[in-house]
Amino acid sequence: IVAIAVVITMGIWGVLKYANFFIGNVNAVGHLFTDADLLQPVKFLLPLGISFYTFNAVGYLVDIYRTKYRAEHNFLKFFTYMSFFPHIIQGPFSRYDRLSSDLFRKHTASFDRLRFGALRMCWGYFEKIIIADKIGTAVRTVFQEYASYSGIHIFFTMILYCIQLYADFQGYMDIVCGLCEMLDIELDENFRQPYFARSIDEFWRRWHLTLGTWFKDYIFYPVSFSKAGQKLGRWARRKWGAKMGKLAPGYFAMLFVWTATGLWHGANWTYVIWGWLNMLAILSTMQFQDYYDRAKARLGIRSQGWAWQTLLVIKTFLLVCVFRFFSYSGDLNDAVQMILHSLTHVRTPGIGGFHGLFAGMNDSGIWLCLAGVAMLLTIDILKEKGYWTKVRTNAPYVVRVLLWFALLFLILFFGGDQNDLTSGFMYAIY
Repeated sequence: IVAIAVVITMGIWGVLKYANFFIGNVNAVGHLFTDADLLQPVKFLLPLGISFYTFNAVGYLVDIYRTKYRAEHNFLKFFTYMSFFPHIIQGPFSRYDRLSSDLFRKHTASFDRLRFGALRMCWGYFEKIIIADKIGTAVRTVFQEYASYSGIHIFFTMILYCIQLYADFQGYMDIVCGLCEMLDIELDENFRQPYFARSIDEFWRRWHLTLGTWFKDYIFYPVSFSKAGQKLGRWARRKWGAKMGKLAPGYFAMLFVWTATGLWHGANWTYVIWGWLNMLAILSTMQFQDYYDRAKARLGIRSQGWAWQTLLVIKTFLLVCVFRFFSYSGDLNDAVQMILHSLTHVRTPGIGGFHGLFAGMNDSGIWLCLAGVAMLLTIDILKEKGYWTKVRTNAPYVVRVLLWFALLFLILFFGGDQNDLTSGFMYAIY
């Protein structure tokens, strides 16, 4: 029964979102033998938020099957959970047992929650409108005509794009979490300072946390502990020893996880390649960790030293930026050409100095973005060090009020300058 329910639920989502991706690939294979298309594209009106409520529904079905909690027999409560509007487009994924206990308890008004929630919403709008949208001007200007720019310019713009994506996505989370805080409802946090990660594996344990947890619980563990996964592990143990016997089921499961992760972000081979690149980076670390440790010991590298830790953070961030060439590009050829151009046209003339790095942006936009990124970095450092909650709650009331008015002022007076305020959120998944 649960298998039928999951297949129907996922099937509706899969057909609506991926039918044309499947048709395009079938036609591409068919074009090897004939010029005619074997299948015609179909047109669907994709329901708002279908990806998120489909995954929430599947998680609910599987959790009931696993007897993690009892089924909800009150349909009003069930549909309230399924259609809870703040997380319907970008998350976070909220498990039924966690969110329902918060939704359906008694709620009381609190001036402190209103203050903190409103300030967090303002900060979220600042991240979105002042940081992400303004950086988007430079990103669009350079990447639309990347052949006209130097390799340094292209790679710097990809760094800007990674900052833009983070500010846009984190901004949305701050908006919806602030709103829910005002309503006396606590959503799960979806980020934990991802750009301080020291490996790709750690990055994905800090970025979009609830999606990663969903894939772990409902794809990784079921596949790795399946009969096929365990059979593969026994075969790898006989063939290559105990270590591979232990790792092989996880490798097998990660192929499914990262293929699904790529397709989740978009029905395009660029996203699939992007997912596989992340997978290969993680697998290489797992496979060669012993060699890394021995090499560090021979070189006398202190793993916990600040210099080494900083180098790991920079290395991880640069890898994330390189992988983003694929998730940003419309097709594989564009991604490869952009990377090749950035490597083969490393010339500094023509950048136009500091301001030239921010193509298409005016001076006020550049300085506002830099100030916003500095504020975002400062807050992330405070969170990483564990000081943010204390700073947030103990800051003098006057300081909080001034900050609130400053954010409002900047959003209202500078938000429309060179911004497309109708573009929506970058990470909105339908």
